[in-house]
Amino acid sequence: MGPTMKILHSLGLKHATETDCGTVREVCRAVSTRAAHLVSAGISAIVNKMGRERVAVGVDGSVYKYHPHFKELMTQTIDKLTHSDVKLMLSEDGSGKGAALVTAVACRLAGNS
Repeated sequence: MGPTMKILHSLGLKHATETDCGTVREVCRAVSTRAAHLVSAGISAIVNKMGRERVAVGVDGSVYKYHPHFKELMTQTIDKLTHSDVKLMLSEDGSGKGAALVTAVACRLAGNS
């Protein structure tokens, strides 16, 4: 039994088929790709408005941290929408507050201002 089927069974969907699993995977792929594109579009708009050559962006959240392709999707989309060198940095401060400050300090300490 594959991981998608196990999840469906854990949700009480004991009669799910392999076709159902394929549909669930495709919907999840579409939703997460759309989410990555939307957040990347917002980040890109801000980066373009800033007009800087290099920008570090602090990102917090379990989707960014744990989704197997979210960071890659974001990076690809931002690269297409900006002319800046944008570095996404995971900022794990728990609540999301201060992610930009944490990133700025980390970049400064690393010499990436």
